[in-house]
Amino acid sequence: MPLMFLNGTAMSGGADHHLVGDAPLVTRTTTAPRYRFHAVGGRYPALEDVGHGGAAVHGEVYDMSYEQLREVLLPGEPDGLELGVIELADGTGSLAMILRREYAQLPPLTDISAQASWRAYQERV
Repeated sequence: MPLMFLNGTAMSGGADHHLVGDAPLVTRTTTAPRYRFHAVGGRYPALEDVGHGGAAVHGEVYDMSYEQLREVLLPGEPDGLELGVIELADGTGSLAMILRREYAQLPPLTDISAQASWRAYQERV
């Protein structure tokens, strides 16, 4: 089954964690330090791969079935995100929702890379 990195409201304790279903938590980790982390319109987080000079963003990795991804998690994601592959801190890859590369109606982005955590950002707003 595919590994899925979550870094927003679908993480454990989050409002959308029910979208994970019974998928087991594999690990709590960070991304490799190659991502800018944004709050999109203040409503949800988004990773943007910038290569060198990014932040290591906190999240959780789940072992999800393709059915859970296709039927439940992905349909619940905002339009400003797309499915991509990211690099984790240990150099392995994982699926994740990333900032849509071209999206004309994307709300304003706030760079929250310094917090590197959606929960930390939410506690500050």
